Amino acid sequence: MRRSDRLTGKKRPIFQAAGGDATAARPQLASSPTTAVGTDHGLAASVATGQEEPAATGGQGFRFVDRRALLRLAGTAALAAPAGGLLAACSGSDSSTSSKVRPVRIGLVTPQSGALSSFADADLFVTDVLKDFFTNNGGLSVGGTTHPVEIYIRDSQSTFARAAKAASQLISDDQVDIVLVGATSDTVDPVADQCEVNGIPCISTMAPWESRYIDPNGNLKASTWTYHFFPGLADYFTAYSSMWGQAEVPSNHKVGALWPDDIDGRTFANPKLRFRQGLAATNLTLASAGPPVGTSDYHLYTPGTKSFGDIITQFQQQNVQIITGVTRAADYIQFQKDAGAQNFYPKIITLSKGVLFDTDLKILGGTVADALTTEMFWSRSFQTRSYLTNWTPAQLADQYEKTNGNGWSQQLGTSLALFDVAAQALAKVNSLDDRKALADVLATLTARTIVGDVKFGARKDLPKNVATLPLNGGQWFWHADTFKFDLEQVNNAGDGNIPNTGPLRRLNQTV
Repeated sequence: MRRSDRLTGKKRPIFQAAGGDATAARPQLASSPTTAVGTDHGLAASVATGQEEPAATGGQGFRFVDRRALLRLAGTAALAAPAGGLLAACSGSDSSTSSKVRPVRIGLVTPQSGALSSFADADLFVTDVLKDFFTNNGGLSVGGTTHPVEIYIRDSQSTFARAAKAASQLISDDQVDIVLVGATSDTVDPVADQCEVNGIPCISTMAPWESRYIDPNGNLKASTWTYHFFPGLADYFTAYSSMWGQAEVPSNHKVGALWPDDIDGRTFANPKLRFRQGLAATNLTLASAGPPVGTSDYHLYTPGTKSFGDIITQFQQQNVQIITGVTRAADYIQFQKDAGAQNFYPKIITLSKGVLFDTDLKILGGTVADALTTEMFWSRSFQTRSYLTNWTPAQLADQYEKTNGNGWSQQLGTSLALFDVAAQALAKVNSLDDRKALADVLATLTARTIVGDVKFGARKDLPKNVATLPLNGGQWFWHADTFKFDLEQVNNAGDGNIPNTGPLRRLNQTV
């Protein structure tokens, strides 16, 4: 569907068809479509009226103002509508006035191509769902006025430099009102930097908060425009170490780390931050992976390396039985290949980033990937709802699996939550042109989202721009009969209110 974008790295508003013809290159306005039951996402989908509207200014995005859908929903607002103030009243949303109201422009940076492209699958699904939502519900209410919504997507191409450029283009070319970003620190940090420089509100997620707000020396970094929700290193350590201490899989507590020489790797490896401090304060022993790299006191491997042989030899010599890390999928696949060649079979492997998606696990193979462990910050069994769509996690996961054919991923939750937070912040400002007011609203916002409540500044021991999420331990389960993976929660030390769904199992030692 979006293959051309992934290959070229070009920007395309979410409502533009993939392809090279004139229609695809220049999206049209859809000012008052009729509706029919959508088959892709389970929401009402727009149906063409046959009347061609003028192209959007600069050929960027669709505007969605559907008065009939809004009128139809008004009678059931008490049952189905999101929290008050998000959707405008029916008056003032007819076609004669809506054409004069400027749209809310929301920018999203996501890695549609490159090593992190698995993250984008969920992002693109969510933005397609929201296209239908905003079409059928008339847009967002800001300052008492209904505004159509335009969402602009830029490809980070999985690089720091391109992510920064993508954010700059959203700000200068697309003139967005707010920027949303997730998909690891290598995407979040450069995008947030651009928003700070240009004075644009930014909401970010999918990276330990320390990678954004703490410098390498452990000092707090100032941030005015960026608000981040995600667990921190202390949460990661609790989730990981609690699994490593479970009786079901006894070990010698020797841990080998696969930390890359990138923002995430340097953050986890920093001895002044909570993950390394947690290791030092317990009976866990951090094994050497080789000579220190750069300013780090630990060996950081080069992302994209073609061999982990030397690191594996180090781990074998120290009898390492637990592996942790924050590898990209391609790097872990290489590590697993080298480990098998050297007959290195740890009892537990707990990774972030590289084993978050079943599509990446299937490349490894069901037997090899079975019983890998990772963090769990969201699942289809959560008892929450999206502020925008009112969907439960199970509904979101089901629609994604039905549409894409892949298993649900945790990225679905955080991706939709970005828009949940943005919508509630926008509903509280009087003018789209007052960026400072929007940032100030975020500072005191408690947002209801599909990942749970997001409240910035709630903890006095964290930066005021940060909202944390609880983090538990998860393990992948391969179903050989259906050729599918399930992510089971096997430890709830981070949030005991979420019940576990399975026991911890030892890795396969015979592959």
